[in-house]
Amino acid sequence: MVRIKIQRETHKRGVGSNSEFLFPVGKINQVTVYPMTFDEFLMNSNRLLYDTVKKVYENRTPLDAEFNGLAMEQIYKYLLVGGMPEVVDACINEGNLFEAREILGELYDNYLSDMELYQASQEAVLQSRTLFSNIYKELNKESKNFSPGLIEEKSKTRDFATSIQWLTMAHVINQSFQLKEHITMPLIPDNESHFCLFFGDIGMFSYQSGINAASFISSERENMLSGIFFENFVAGELTAKGHKLFYWREKASAKIEFIVESNNELYPIDVKKGRGTLNSLEKFSAHNRFKYVIKVSRNNYGFNKEQRIMTIPFYFFPFVARDLAEGKMEKNSCLTPSFKV
Repeated sequence: MVRIKIQRETHKRGVGSNSEFLFPVGKINQVTVYPMTFDEFLMNSNRLLYDTVKKVYENRTPLDAEFNGLAMEQIYKYLLVGGMPEVVDACINEGNLFEAREILGELYDNYLSDMELYQASQEAVLQSRTLFSNIYKELNKESKNFSPGLIEEKSKTRDFATSIQWLTMAHVINQSFQLKEHITMPLIPDNESHFCLFFGDIGMFSYQSGINAASFISSERENMLSGIFFENFVAGELTAKGHKLFYWREKASAKIEFIVESNNELYPIDVKKGRGTLNSLEKFSAHNRFKYVIKVSRNNYGFNKEQRIMTIPFYFFPFVARDLAEGKMEKNSCLTPSFKV
């Protein structure tokens, strides 16, 4: 595991407490490496299927039923193992999901152990480990906003501020901020204390959930996996393509999982493992102008002109995230200008 030194002071034995880490400006090229995204995973596991999915996406047409089933098989496999290279290698080259899961468990424990090397105090180490160990618990509740009291009784968000900053800078977790009811651009958080946290790697998220690995290959998996698995998947794909994470919440209970700005247009992203409802979208449209809705689900590709909803299957989403980042979502789409319902 690559260890990222975020603190600018060394804490090695034999080094004075006042010794500083001198960053050699102009001498280092920094590259941020994320876990393998689903398109990278698919390219390595089944190149023919990858080429087929990519071509169909670019043509904006539904995927043939047989290939659709195969692509969804790969999605569930990716939800289980994630994108850590050693885990992916065991999954693809060895063809052993359970061995991949064991390696994932070792990496998970290594993350916890590694935190001790780069933090200034034992208290900071314990807080970071506690925060890391409770990401699934934080998301697996009705309101996914970060709730410090769920981790430690009577604690406040500021008590975990340093740990959150450290873990996000190390790209171990991704932070998504809440937007105001009426969104302005560029996107600015409604309140720095209103946010939710996702794992940087969906495999780590699945491992921490404690769900049995067999659930991902079971015929009943659609009923076993909650929607937050897919939300963490989408968060990872967006982050890896360079997007900052934002979500929208009305004063009541309405919520849109992700909001992306591309070419000065808003794209609400609704993540549903099933069909879902349009209640949140109707409330969102009462406050905001947007290009069209991107609904990410198990359903095949489709576009509803009347409701202005583009339905995207999960296996298309890496390409969507890329096109949004590059401002190419409108290419070959023949869509009319922005609207307000």
